[in-house]
Amino acid sequence: MVGLAWILNNIPTLLRPSLLLSIAIYHFIMTIFEVIFIERRPFFLFQLTQLRYKSFARLWTYNGEEMSIEMPGPLTEILSQCSGLVLDIGPGSGEILPRFDPSKITTIYGAEPAADLHAGLLRNAEKAGFGGKYKALLCGGEPESLIPALAKSGILGQSESGGSSAENGVFDEICCVRVLCGVPHPQETIRGLYQLLKPGGRMVICEHVANPWRKEGRILARIAQVVYTLLGWPFFMGGCELQRHTPRYLREAAGTEGWAEFKLEYVEPQGAVPFVVGELRKRV
Repeated sequence: MVGLAWILNNIPTLLRPSLLLSIAIYHFIMTIFEVIFIERRPFFLFQLTQLRYKSFARLWTYNGEEMSIEMPGPLTEILSQCSGLVLDIGPGSGEILPRFDPSKITTIYGAEPAADLHAGLLRNAEKAGFGGKYKALLCGGEPESLIPALAKSGILGQSESGGSSAENGVFDEICCVRVLCGVPHPQETIRGLYQLLKPGGRMVICEHVANPWRKEGRILARIAQVVYTLLGWPFFMGGCELQRHTPRYLREAAGTEGWAEFKLEYVEPQGAVPFVVGELRKRV
């Protein structure tokens, strides 16, 4: 009876992702119509990966602001403390930028691979008070995309050993907010971001992850994640994965020395889209 009571009380939470999935499917269909009848580029439909990203950019353009009104856990407080040189991975069109304090930040680099979102990103950066402090990069968070873009921006110099300064850390803060779920190779990407973080630097994390059903979560919520995946969640949501073990990947990125601080907490761990929110600090 306890299990049945939990199901009845949590049906809205378990079904909430289905609403977002339905909206994503709608935007995918509308993107196809736009490509054929407005842009008159029917052959673009054969570039399926680009079509999916274009569809997701459309979804985010129409719904990103509403989806960012409430952020999980203590994220707003953590972001307001960011200072120095900051790397923001996957900022979308910049809906969370008002949560930063521009007076504390020297420069912030936003690595956003969706070109269709850059106009809104720069517009929101201006509205948030960043002005020339915000640098938008057309790239993803994975090393093969991010490192060349950073090098082109001029921020990566030469280290004393003759290699790239990326090897010894560049940024005071790196922010990953709802982005590691969608990078193609999460473990490699996180290791690359760890290298870009200065000794003593901080990584801010807000990511939805696989339901921790063995500890704080629920097996039914974990099953729901599998069902939504089979229904096409990654396809229609721009490569977003519901079942990633991001906390483990983050721990592994620091190697045997580990992080100086590893403070992550689960938010809504019994739901189908639980988040981990917190901050990690690299050893000096």
